[in-house]
Formats: sequence, C-alpha cells, structure tokens
Amino acid sequence: MNMVLIENAAGSSQVITIIEEFAGHSVSRDLNPGDHAEVLVSQFKSITVRETYPDDWLTRGRNRNRSVSDA
Repeated sequence: MNMVLIENAAGSSQVITIIEEFAGHSVSRDLNPGDHAEVLVSQFKSITVRETYPDDWLTRGRNRNRSVSDA
C-alpha cells in the first residue's frame, strides 16, 4: 500500500473535500485551510479531491447538525 499526503494550503480561503470510494462505499471529509490528511491508496480505491464552495459546505454542515439533533 501507498500513502498520499493531501494538504490544503494555509493561505487558501477554500475548503476542499476528499472523497474516497472503495467496495461500493463512499467516505468524504472536508479539509479547512491549513489542514492536511494522509490517505492510504490501493488498486481498489479511488480518491477525488475537489473544491467545496461555501454554499455546499454550509448546507452540508446544517444538514449534519440537523440529523444529529433529530437523533
């Protein structure tokens, strides 16, 4: 296995999202400016890194908070 380091530069004002897909499942996480993540990669996993626009980020945060309060 190999490891990839993904870093959102500290001077950036943009949140980025890392999406890992493997075995029919998908896991995503946001990186704020200055954050980094180490991701294990293999031939069975795909990784997508994309900019998360503020509206997307705020909407996902609100939905996440709403689902926690409903539980």
